[in-house]
Amino acid sequence: MAMPIGGRSIADTIQLKHWLSIVPETKGAQGLLVKDIQEMVSTIGTKAEKLLRELHAEGISNPVLSVIRKVIETRSIQQLRITEK
Repeated sequence: MAMPIGGRSIADTIQLKHWLSIVPETKGAQGLLVKDIQEMVSTIGTKAEKLLRELHAEGISNPVLSVIRKVIETRSIQQLRITEK
């Protein structure tokens, strides 16, 4: 079960307003949250790819890992888009 964000737990339905509901209604707090989201999603793909390479180097390979990597990429792009609006 996914952790709800602003009452939403289905990743495709989470909007910026849901993220903003978890911080105080001040421009400073909201700006910091948006910045944190942008930093997280801009680096998570690279980190996931690095992890896949490390696992492969250790002889750990499973098609599910590539699927998970693709989901991470898709959701990261989605979250980055909502913070750019």
